[in-house]
Amino acid sequence: MKQSRVVIATHRSIYPDAVRVRRGEKVEVGGADPEFPGWIRITDPAGRSGWAPELILERSGPSEAVVTEDYDATELDVSPGDRLTVHRELAGWYWVSDEAGESGWVPVDVTQED
Repeated sequence: MKQSRVVIATHRSIYPDAVRVRRGEKVEVGGADPEFPGWIRITDPAGRSGWAPELILERSGPSEAVVTEDYDATELDVSPGDRLTVHRELAGWYWVSDEAGESGWVPVDVTQED
């Protein structure tokens, strides 16, 4: 699904210690994100909390899930004019790489077609 996008609005991550989980790991599940439907709060085995797409979680109890694929919650800091390559889209966010080779998530609405 590689496509080019250009950033039209600044995005800065407020989560410096991103959640990173591997397929098969169990995570604690919290509430849904009211701003971005399809994202749910998780806590990884190391105790870090962050957002993950519900699509990669298989519920194993009321507050527990198993991760169905490797996942990294790193958000990429971007500024208007930055050019990005989109590798994946999930629930209103793109997993992208920038021209410096850095990768992370950015909201779809801070970008436009290049």
